[in-house]
Order: sequence, then structure tokens, then C-alpha cells
Amino acid sequence: MNDLVIETRALHKRFRTRNGHRVAVAGLDLAVPAGGVHGFLGPNGSGKTTTIRMLLGLARATSGQMWLFGQAVPARLPQVLPRIGAVVESPKFAPTFTGRQNLQLLARSIGVPDVQVDACLETVGLTGREKDRFGSYSLGMKQRLAIAATLLTSPDLLILDEPTNGLARPASGRSAR
Repeated sequence: MNDLVIETRALHKRFRTRNGHRVAVAGLDLAVPAGGVHGFLGPNGSGKTTTIRMLLGLARATSGQMWLFGQAVPARLPQVLPRIGAVVESPKFAPTFTGRQNLQLLARSIGVPDVQVDACLETVGLTGREKDRFGSYSLGMKQRLAIAATLLTSPDLLILDEPTNGLARPASGRSAR
């Protein structure tokens, strides 16, 4: 039995540019076991988001192999996607809806009861701000609402791209440089 939730072998992604090609991911071998919290660290431009996008079927790999829950992707992606919650890049919600309304709309579209919306809002610390319009949320609050949205279905795997974006500020209170 394969207890890996994510696995890649010799994964490559190359983009065409005006001057030829740019390699975003070069021969990535990755094995992420079930259970626990795992980080995917690297400098800007090192292919972290591109790898996540390939795993979720949002970008096509140039070559290599990928598996989620032991299932080859992208071929078996429809079978594994219901088990995954993901936030990739900037969260998108209706700016004039409240945080709660945005989650309710999503929950109802996937058959999740409203009680789960309340639980998810509490989990991410948005209780008391759930009636504010999404457009008025800070970057951190928008990020927390996106995380709440991923939790609606109690997924087996959470994939969060830059999950701490906007959640903390430097100790001095000034912008990080």
C-alpha cells in the first residue's frame, strides 16, 4: 500500500519565452507521506507554485510523472480532486458579498451544510468579521477566508501556496524589505 499523498518523479516544466525557453521545474523527485505538515521551501522563481499548479491540473508538465494518493495525475485527477483542498495564488471571492455569504455560496454549490460554514469561519479566526464585505478585508483576512473555503469539505490533503501571505507583519510594524 502506498502511503504517499504526493509523489513526483523527474518532473519538468519548461515555458516558452521570447528568447527561447525558461525552465521552471527541473527533474523534481518528491515524496510526501500521509500525516503531518510539510513545507515546500525555495526562493522566488524556484518552481514551487508551478509544481503545485501541475499537481492540481492547472498547468501541464513538460515531462515526468505525478501521483496524488497513489493515483496518476493528470489522468486520474477527477477521482482525487474531491479529496483535496487548495489555495493557489490570490483567493477570488465576490467583493460585495460578506465573508460568510461567499462561503455559504460555495458551500451550497457543493452540498455542504451552513453549520460547516460557521465551523470553518471559527477555525480560521474570522468569527466577528464574517459579516464584513470581502472587499474590505485585509490581505490576511482574505487569505484566512480562502483557507476556510478549503476546509468546507474536510479534505484529506490541504495544499496551500504561500499560506502565511498577509497573516503576520514584521515585529517593527514596518514592511519587510
